[in-house]
Amino acid sequence: MYRMHRRLLRGVVCALLALVPVLAGGVVAAPAARALSQACGADAQALGRADRPVAGTLVSAVRADGRTEQFQQFYDDSSTGGLPFVWHRSQNVPGGAYGTWERVGATPVGPKLYQVSAVENATGGLEVVFSSYGGFCHSVLRAPGGAWSTPEDFGLAPPPYHGGVTLFRERDGRLHAFAAGRTQYSAMDVRSQYAATDEHWAGVRGTGPMPESGVGLSRPTVTQLPDGRLHLVAREWNRDRYWRTTERERFLTWEPWRLCADSGCS
Repeated sequence: MYRMHRRLLRGVVCALLALVPVLAGGVVAAPAARALSQACGADAQALGRADRPVAGTLVSAVRADGRTEQFQQFYDDSSTGGLPFVWHRSQNVPGGAYGTWERVGATPVGPKLYQVSAVENATGGLEVVFSSYGGFCHSVLRAPGGAWSTPEDFGLAPPPYHGGVTLFRERDGRLHAFAAGRTQYSAMDVRSQYAATDEHWAGVRGTGPMPESGVGLSRPTVTQLPDGRLHLVAREWNRDRYWRTTERERFLTWEPWRLCADSGCS
């Protein structure tokens, strides 16, 4: 009996020792995986040079006073990852010349998704949202001539190839951000400003599931109805079909998604 107990004890010890490398590997690998997917991390090696523009990435945002703000992606040959960065310049007067380019931040754009969206908020600041390593980052320029805030994780993360974030400004100046959902429970995710300032973005909400399985949506077109409710129309990301939904209650619930004839359906 004593020998049998010793053999059992030896077997348990050996099994535990065999697990040590696996457990150790898991402990070591987890931080590395998190580091690679760190939301809105900066490329510390990039010197902040606009060496080469990325074709087809110029984005404009028109201010209430008629001036245009431009955003462009540029490669920085000193970067470690080889991904571009977002740069910005302002128009001095409506229809006039532009100032010099400035980098929005040291967070790179991409890979796979290189979407950049920008809009003026209710207090006259600029807000920009761009993709970075599977998530979306948010930065604010609160006053002309000031500094862009450090890009922070915006909480929205549409699947690759479904398009980026649509920023929509209401009549009262409040902003909404829409992006394709990653789960079957929400075809489109949304974040909203409950107050007319960039410091009051609420958490991520869903607009409800699709009535058909396996359907994913691209970036939506957003309009505001006379009663204030928002109306969305979105194309399937890989098929020429369109879907629509409308807010049922402001900031609370949405009507079920329904097929519509084309991109102009209402």
